[in-house]
Amino acid sequence: MENVELTNETTCAEDKQAQIANEVKSNRKRLAFDAIYFGICYAFMIVMLATGWNFFPLVGIVLAIVTGLLIFISVLFDKKVRFVFKLSYLTIVCGTLLFFLIWSAEPFGKRLWWNLVLTIVPIALAILVNFLKTENKKQKALKATVSFLMAGTLLIYFFFMDLRLTPTVKRMWEGHDDYLNSLSPDKAKSDSPNVLFVLMDDMGYGDISAYSYLGSEDATINTPNIDSIAENGIYMENFYASAPVCTPSRFSALTGRYATRGYLDNVIFPTTVESDPYSITHFVNPYQFLNNVDGILGDEITIAEALDSLGYYTTCVGKWNLGDYGEYLPTNQGFDYFYGSYYVNDMTPYSWVEEVDGVATEVRTTYDNKDQSESTRIFTDKVNEEIDKAVENDDKFFMFYTTPWPHYPIFSDNNGNGKGDTSDDTYIDCIEEFDRGLGEIIQNLKDKGIYDDTLIVFTSDNGPGREGVTGSHRGRKNTTFEGGMKVPMLVSYPNGGVGSGSAIPSSELKIKNADGTITATTTKRIESSAMLIDLFPTILHYVMGDDFALPTDRVIDGVSLKELFSGNLPADTRVHDALYYMKRGKVQGIQMAVETPKGTYDFKFYDRVHSENSAFIDQFYKNYLFNLDTDPAEGYNIAPTDPDTVQILDTQLNAFRQELKQNRRGIIK
Repeated sequence: MENVELTNETTCAEDKQAQIANEVKSNRKRLAFDAIYFGICYAFMIVMLATGWNFFPLVGIVLAIVTGLLIFISVLFDKKVRFVFKLSYLTIVCGTLLFFLIWSAEPFGKRLWWNLVLTIVPIALAILVNFLKTENKKQKALKATVSFLMAGTLLIYFFFMDLRLTPTVKRMWEGHDDYLNSLSPDKAKSDSPNVLFVLMDDMGYGDISAYSYLGSEDATINTPNIDSIAENGIYMENFYASAPVCTPSRFSALTGRYATRGYLDNVIFPTTVESDPYSITHFVNPYQFLNNVDGILGDEITIAEALDSLGYYTTCVGKWNLGDYGEYLPTNQGFDYFYGSYYVNDMTPYSWVEEVDGVATEVRTTYDNKDQSESTRIFTDKVNEEIDKAVENDDKFFMFYTTPWPHYPIFSDNNGNGKGDTSDDTYIDCIEEFDRGLGEIIQNLKDKGIYDDTLIVFTSDNGPGREGVTGSHRGRKNTTFEGGMKVPMLVSYPNGGVGSGSAIPSSELKIKNADGTITATTTKRIESSAMLIDLFPTILHYVMGDDFALPTDRVIDGVSLKELFSGNLPADTRVHDALYYMKRGKVQGIQMAVETPKGTYDFKFYDRVHSENSAFIDQFYKNYLFNLDTDPAEGYNIAPTDPDTVQILDTQLNAFRQELKQNRRGIIK
C-alpha cells in the first residue's frame, strides 16, 4: 500500500512539473507573440512617421481596429486582456495623431483640432478599458462595450481622416521662382496676342463637323462656330492629348511636360472630407499617388504663371481637375481668377466655386448641380464677363476655358429652355449647345475689335468616353491607341500670321451654318504630329517673340509650333524626334519617324499593351508595330516583317523609360 501511495505521489509531482513546464512554455510563446506584435506596431509607427506616405495612416488605423477587436474578443470570452494589445492600440492611434501633426498640408490649427476630435474618444476608451473590471455580468458587459467602441470609433476616424499631406518629392522652387522673376511685362511683345485656350473634356477626334468622317456638310454634329476657328487659320490632322485621361493631359497643356514628371499619372479625385454628401473619394488619391501628390505641384511652372508675370490677366473658367487645396489651386498656379469646379462632373462632391488669391467661395452646391443643364450658359456668360473686364482695364488676357463637356453625364439646355427636364439630353445636343455658346464668345471678341488680335486654340484633353466618334481610330478614352489620344486641334490668330505662310498650300474648308447654308473658306491642313506638351512653348513664342525664354532648370518636353502654325514649314515637318504614349505613369508606346528602304514613315510601337477589346480583356499585345502613314487605324501589326524598325523604336522607348527612372521630375542641374 505504501508503494502504491508513493507511486501516486510521484505521478502527481511529475504531472505538476509537466503542467508548470507547459505553462512556462506557453508563457514564453505568449511573450514572444506579444513582443513580435508590439514590435510590428512600433516599427510600423516609426516607418509611418519617417516616410510621411499617405497610405500608411489608412493601414495603421486598420491595424488599430483589429487590435481593438482582439481586446473585445478577449473580454467576451473571459480572457485576460493582454497589456500588449492596449499598448499597441495606443501606439498606433497616438502615432497616427502625431503623423498628421507632422505631415499634414493643412494649417497647423486645423490639423490639430481635426485629429484631436477624431482621436480623443478612442484614446479615452483605451485608457478606460484598463481600469474596468469583469467581476460580474454588468461589469463584463460594460468592458465589452467599451472595448468594442474602441474599434468602432476608430472606424469613424478611418472614414473621416484628412489625407491632405505634404508631398514627398524632389522640389524645384528655386528654379520656379528664378524663371518667373526673369519675366516682366516689358518682355512681352507690344503687339502680343490675347489668348483664348478652349479645352474640351472627352471630345472625340470626329465629334466636330470639320473632322467628321462623313464630311463637314453631312456631319452628324453641326459645329459651325468651332469650325470657324480654322477659317484662314490651321487645322491639325495629327494632334494628340498627352494622356488618355484628363488630369495628366491638363498638366501637360499647362506646363509643356509629360505628366509623369509631376507624378500626375491618373485622374485626381476630391480630397475633401464631407459628411453631406459623404466624400469617399478622398481615399482614391493615396491609392494612386504614393508621394502625397494631390494635384499640380506648386513648383511646376504653368503657362498661366508665365503670362501673369508678363503682365496678362489670367482666368480659368470651367473644370480644373488638378487639385482642390493649397498649392494645387488654380489661383496658386498663376490664374488671377477661377470660376467653376475643381472636379469632374460625375464626382461627388460636384460643386462650383469662385476663387481669388487661393480663397474659394462656393457658388453652386452639389445639390444645385444635380441638374447641369445650365452649365454652358453660365460658363459662356462668365467667359464673356472676364473678357469684358480685361478689355475695360486695357489688359491682355489669357482665358483658359475648360468646359466640362461632353464628359458623361450629358446635359444640355433643352433646346434653349434651360433648367428643367433633362431626360432627353443627348451627346449631339450637348456639343451643339457648346458650339452656340462659343459662337457668342467669338462674336464678343469681334464686337470688342480684338478677334484678329486673339490667339484661339481649340482642342480636347483625350478621346471620347461612352459616346463620341474617334474618327475610325482604334481605341477610346483610357487607352493609348489613337482613338484615346488623337484629338481635334484648330488655331486662329489673323494678325499673328497663323496660316499665312506659303510652305503649306491652302485647303478648302466647308462650314455648315445653323440655317443649313454652306460657307466655303480656306485653311491650312497640317499633317505633322504634335501634342498638348507643345502649347506651353508655342504660346510663349507668340507672346514673347522669337527670343522667348523657356525654363532652364527642368526638362520641357514640348516644342514651339509657331512656325508650323504660320505655314512657314511644310505641313509634314516632324517637329519631334519622338512622341510618347503614357498611361498611369507607364510609357506604353512611342511614335517616331524612321527611314526605311521604301521611304520615311511615322511608326508607332508598343512592346506590351493591354487589349482594348472586351473579348480579350485579360490579354496583352506584344511587339505591335504600326505604320501610321499607311495604317492610321492601327489595324495591322507589321512587326514580324519589319524587325529593324522594331529594334529602333524599342531601343528609343526603353531609353526614355530609363531616363524617367533616373530623373523622373526632369531636373536639370
